[in-house]
Amino acid sequence: MSKESANPSPHLALNHLFRWQFGSSIYMSLLQVISIVLLGRFLGYKELGIYTIFQLIFRFAVSVFEPGMFVSIIQKAGFNRTILWKEKKIQYVLVSIGMVLLLCFFAIEKNYVASNASIVMISILLFALIGFFSHYPALLTRQLKQKEISIAQISGSTFEFIFIISSIWFISPLLVFSGGLFIRFIIYYAMCRYYLSNLSLNEDTSASVEEHVHFSGYQLVNQTLSFVQGNFDTVLVGSVFGLSVLGPYNFASEISYLLFSKINPIFNKAIFPVLSRFQDKPSDRQHIISESLLSHALICLSFYLVLYFNIEQIIPLIAKDPEGLILSFARFILIMAMIRSVNNVVFNQLLSLGESKNLLKWNIAVLIINYTFIALIYITGTPILKFLFINIFVSLSVLVYSSLRLRSYYEVKNLFEKQFAAYLIYFITCIVFLFIINYLEFHFVMSILLGCLVILILNMIYYRQKMSELFRFRII
Repeated sequence: MSKESANPSPHLALNHLFRWQFGSSIYMSLLQVISIVLLGRFLGYKELGIYTIFQLIFRFAVSVFEPGMFVSIIQKAGFNRTILWKEKKIQYVLVSIGMVLLLCFFAIEKNYVASNASIVMISILLFALIGFFSHYPALLTRQLKQKEISIAQISGSTFEFIFIISSIWFISPLLVFSGGLFIRFIIYYAMCRYYLSNLSLNEDTSASVEEHVHFSGYQLVNQTLSFVQGNFDTVLVGSVFGLSVLGPYNFASEISYLLFSKINPIFNKAIFPVLSRFQDKPSDRQHIISESLLSHALICLSFYLVLYFNIEQIIPLIAKDPEGLILSFARFILIMAMIRSVNNVVFNQLLSLGESKNLLKWNIAVLIINYTFIALIYITGTPILKFLFINIFVSLSVLVYSSLRLRSYYEVKNLFEKQFAAYLIYFITCIVFLFIINYLEFHFVMSILLGCLVILILNMIYYRQKMSELFRFRII
């Protein structure tokens, strides 16, 4: 590997990773949209609730163990096989403990296991698969091999989609959707392993094993707490209101967080390794932070605004919603998704700057607040829609804290306030125009097209140069 390829400029490295993440995400998003429509059409409220439990286990595995203990080999400059082996041993022990806890949970929920034994087995196997093999994509990420990772993701998602389409008419839909996820990750990790076998990893024998383990340990605990506090609403809805409410609530979340789940990884996987390399260069660091945040906002939040103002017409097209529960939940959850999408990018940037210990402290505080909140809701019997309103306020508070923390990494402090004020004016203008379009009650397709056109025009008015860069797939 040449010196130039080993240490590219932030612009070249970040934009290259972004393009590959963007392309693969667009493709996989199309597949997921079709899968969500099938999910909404084939499953009723209670079946959606059953599938939510499976998804909760899967998402926990991804959130905590991907990359899990291996995050340090991306964030830290030095690396060697001893570090990798040490982190493997720790992760494998933690995955084994997690599987034991899962078995204990299912031992308590005997009725769930009795009626969904196959799904329970797949969930445990998928949990283990993610935990034991997530170091493959982490090592590829370290080498900035986003092209190879994207191809592996696309391949896994394609096989999953083929399996769903070909099987859903003949096999239990619950089994089809859960089995499809398992197939996706088997192919994904197998291809990552193949690509990795053709690479030579540059090792630094002087790199500190202890430093890597401590950093990854903080991050793994941090991710666990983030997941627990980030999914406290699902825990609350399931425990207080039951599977028949949990199902439509989770489906509304699937729709609301679809943009989040597809757009944010594009930015996070591109930003993290590059910002980590330039974290000690104040000028480059500030440029990467501010420009990538603006790029994310112009793409992600713009799509969210159009979705929010058309959600009333979208829900009946993609799901059976006889009681209107999915629509009611989606109106609130979409707002939370917008807030959390920004916060997710901010947290990723803080992590790449080495803030894992401080983020851990904050997540512990938020965890205590959230689950105290659950207890109060449970005791007082607060209606679910009121709970959702309060949850929006909690999410916004988290964003304010993390943004102020990120501001401390700006070389020019008042630049943060100037950029925020400018974007806020733009954002409010977008809301006003979309409200007018919604008020005039255009046909669904016309409303979507007009909304996108208005957003595009406003983007060009407020951020012409930035949009020119984005059209060329450059986020900085």
